[in-house]
Amino acid sequence: MDIPTKEYLFGSIFLLANKLQTLGDAFLEQMTLKQWLLLIMIFNMENKQPSVTEIAEFIGSTRQNVRKMLGVLSAKGYVTLCVNKQDKRNLSVALTEKTFLFFTQFEAKGAAFLEQLFDGINADLQESARITMETLFNNLERMKMQYEKSDRHI
Repeated sequence: MDIPTKEYLFGSIFLLANKLQTLGDAFLEQMTLKQWLLLIMIFNMENKQPSVTEIAEFIGSTRQNVRKMLGVLSAKGYVTLCVNKQDKRNLSVALTEKTFLFFTQFEAKGAAFLEQLFDGINADLQESARITMETLFNNLERMKMQYEKSDRHI
């Protein structure tokens, strides 16, 4: 079967995400890959105690989905949730020492995982893939804005 390249790439993004999540969930043990990625994204935000809404916007997810994951992470001791000082209707999120300890303990194992995942893909191909992903993200953002202007909701 000869699948056109754009269609192949489109489908592959979803299949790769599913396979990566399944393997990553088994690899991490203490949390899901999505929970780990959420912690990494919070760590990389400028605001070190962002609101749930800020996090949702930053990662491109819904507030409800982020809130659900944060509830689980809070119960496990990886984040603390408290009333936001600027907006009492929202929660602020802070990473805990347990998170930073996990990051430190997982660093070598995570680096080895990435080495295996990208085995056989040289630096030039990795950079090309990075540029492609950034372009796809930019295109999605532009498309989202077009849909919003046309009164269609995403």
